[in-house]
Amino acid sequence: MSRKLIIKNRRNNNERLELTLDEFKVKFHNELRQAINTYKAHEESKNFLPPFVKPTPDYEQDFYFDLRWNFNNYAQTQYYIAQ
Repeated sequence: MSRKLIIKNRRNNNERLELTLDEFKVKFHNELRQAINTYKAHEESKNFLPPFVKPTPDYEQDFYFDLRWNFNNYAQTQYYIAQ
């Protein structure tokens, strides 16, 4: 049994969705892509090394490591992950 994410609407507290991670990725594809890109830009701005010395981390993997916090803070959407 896979764990479900509880998604709530910031404007309408009665709206609640329970989705698996795969369902979440499909339903919120655009918001998720925008949040990952914003997260990547934020993380890259903290690294002042020249391009030939910079590490090449997998930002998408790092984003999913703390999905709840990152989505809630980097996605510009009316939905948030409650659990």
